[in-house]
Amino acid sequence: MPATGIDAAIRELQREQEKIQGVISALKSLRPGSGPGKRTRRVKRTGRKLSQAGRRRISIAAKKRWAAIKAAKK
Repeated sequence: MPATGIDAAIRELQREQEKIQGVISALKSLRPGSGPGKRTRRVKRTGRKLSQAGRRRISIAAKKRWAAIKAAKK
């Protein structure tokens, strides 16, 4: 089957597509943070857990501090 004008156009477009893909890859590699060693996985941090007793101690200490400040103003 002889190549028609359409087949030639398809081959030419496929060559152009390969060139464009090469240029896109080159441009992507120039982006900041895209170099080797730059990719780091972000670790999702879980919230710090504070026991009820710990929260109570902090609350009591804060109340003592505020009581001292209020007493100093009088």
